[in-house]
Amino acid sequence: MVSPPDGQTVTAPAPVYLDDLLVEAGDDLLRQERRGERIAISGLAYDSRQVKPGFLFAAVPGFKVDGHDFIGQARESGAAAVLTERWIGDAGLPQVQVSSVRKAMACAAAIFYGNPSKSLSLIGVTGTNGKTTTTYLIDSIFHAAGLTTGLIGGIEYRNGKKSSPARRTTPESIDLQRMLREMNDAEVQAATMEVSSHGIDLYRVASLDFAIAVFTNLTRDHLDLHGDMERYFQSKRSLFAGSLDKPGDPGAAIAPNRPVAVVNVNDSYGQRLVKEFGDGATTFGMNPEALVRAGKIEYAGWETGFDLITPSGQAPVRLHLPGAYNLENALGAAAATLSLGVAPEIIAAGLTASRGAPGRFEPVDTDAPFRIVVDYAHNEDGLAKALTAARSLTSGKLILVFGCPGERDREKRPAMGRTAGSLADLAILTTDDCYDEPAGQILDETEPGLIDSGVSYRRIPDRREAIEAAVNTAGNGDTILIAGKGHETSQLIGGRALPFNDRDVVREIITQR
Repeated sequence: MVSPPDGQTVTAPAPVYLDDLLVEAGDDLLRQERRGERIAISGLAYDSRQVKPGFLFAAVPGFKVDGHDFIGQARESGAAAVLTERWIGDAGLPQVQVSSVRKAMACAAAIFYGNPSKSLSLIGVTGTNGKTTTTYLIDSIFHAAGLTTGLIGGIEYRNGKKSSPARRTTPESIDLQRMLREMNDAEVQAATMEVSSHGIDLYRVASLDFAIAVFTNLTRDHLDLHGDMERYFQSKRSLFAGSLDKPGDPGAAIAPNRPVAVVNVNDSYGQRLVKEFGDGATTFGMNPEALVRAGKIEYAGWETGFDLITPSGQAPVRLHLPGAYNLENALGAAAATLSLGVAPEIIAAGLTASRGAPGRFEPVDTDAPFRIVVDYAHNEDGLAKALTAARSLTSGKLILVFGCPGERDREKRPAMGRTAGSLADLAILTTDDCYDEPAGQILDETEPGLIDSGVSYRRIPDRREAIEAAVNTAGNGDTILIAGKGHETSQLIGGRALPFNDRDVVREIITQR
């Protein structure tokens, strides 16, 4: 099966009818208008530009664009039927009104592609920070076990040896089910994916069958979506309760076939999960009561040595990643794979073989007499962890280049400024992804935290100029940490994606020197 370039749609592997796709709709199905007894569906799309003859078009009401406004375009492209949330009197094609298009779309996609998640071992990793690195560590362990693997996350979508750049951390449900179907066809045995709170709340993962659910941690982030930390937690809890069809509902019944919980008990929210889902849970962390933990820990520059301690035995690990937070990520990966029956010695081999994830505390190879590291940290906790790890590697000054994302939780901006100021010797405040928000407003709201910290800082809106200022300031033994973008290759400003790669910019500046 060959995917189209945009990755949005694909032809059905076998004839499917509209009634088949609505079998799980139940009470969510509000109204229908039919034309003919049986409506054959040849494909699914939530973007009207990707509709082809015979497709079911899901008119998703988005944050900025409403799919209901594009039903006419879908009809002209040959759509066989449309899913809507409000009745469209002049739709001009068979219409099915449901309470949530996203939820119905997820159910339909799972049925359309034959529930592919049931045919492999699927691990979902959720939490504020650490998801990407943990998925890469799990993938490395699976490779050490000789398995054919898949990977879905914020950096790439990988199906065996085939990889494509990620568009979002957790793809839309149609895309997810298609990817998993392609993994089935490629005989992938185990897949790991990042499960974001957006992915949960927007029903992107509503019809997936997770074998394992991993919880890394929960700190302030995404409150522009959730409103407060309790709702943020309840969103994450849905994954462990197996109630993804009712995301964020604290009263949702716990499913009997919920995934095995793998939980970081160093985190207070993780402790809450264990109290509720402790039966059969695999706990990990530095807590001596954790089932999977580390002993004889040795932090040595860029490496972390430790003994992996599990209920199934012990094994020595030489992790090629620095810092306590990466040790926690490694323990989470070990606990997840242990829960699937992987032996400790194979887990240790997989952890030792891994070099982490691109753009996650990644050193930039240059001839400079100082160290340069890029990291994806874009919230207070992630920034603190990256700075703490960088400090442990630094004999001289620690210089930070950072910014805050636009159109996100604005209250975290001064907190990030205070964190930057409390842990760096010099902070250079610049732009991250601004989206459509004025860059000056973002910087204005971050700067008070820097002022409160008393750190020496500079405000340089142009990100390239900010990186160049850091390079020109650094000397022997110093470390420059460039935070916020990590692996990304563009910067979103004024609604435009401008080519920008922190690593490439650093190398260009060093070469010009």
